[in-house]
Amino acid sequence: MAHVPEKVVGGTGLAALMASLALFCSLAAGCASTGSALSSSDAAPTGAVCQAVACWDNHVMYAPDPVHNGTPTPGLAGRMYLFGPEIGTSLVGDGGVVVDLYDETHPAAGPNPPPLEEWRIDKDTLKRLQRRDPIGAGYTLFLPWGTYRPDINRVRLQLSYHPVNGTPLYAPTSSVTLSSDADTVGPEMAGRPAIRSTSQAIGASGRIVSK
Repeated sequence: MAHVPEKVVGGTGLAALMASLALFCSLAAGCASTGSALSSSDAAPTGAVCQAVACWDNHVMYAPDPVHNGTPTPGLAGRMYLFGPEIGTSLVGDGGVVVDLYDETHPAAGPNPPPLEEWRIDKDTLKRLQRRDPIGAGYTLFLPWGTYRPDINRVRLQLSYHPVNGTPLYAPTSSVTLSSDADTVGPEMAGRPAIRSTSQAIGASGRIVSK
């Protein structure tokens, strides 16, 4: 994954960090208005969201599944950031998110294979996932991976942000080589709102089987 250094930066340091993000991401074009910027320094900044960036951890993480009585469930963790026309202050949006996962270890045949897993996060759930970090406002995502198998070691993730008004914004596609070391998420992510997969698993015959 593209690792963001975990240190507090500000002023020109923040600008330099954002410039480095711009170098490795070809960001989506087009804007979706979410209202005017807020004047309070304590409020999460809003504005016209034009770009989405997603960074993913390369570990398969295990977290208690609130839907299944706390049973440890494998999943992928990451952060999503929203920006305006320029890479600068990250924004808070009003929409939802869709993430598609493709297996690059055992790629499906055909020019447009279906995703191995898909997650849809509605706007109300996404709002509860908003957290600040050294970059600024962003969203902490933990995606419970029901179709995970230990022999899958490389995946492709495609995230799209869907504003209430406007067209979807696509983050740059991320190909992630998974580490063989499993990890356990911290308390913040373990207490996350439940995210259910709306995926369609690919069966042994190659047909799509609804989960």
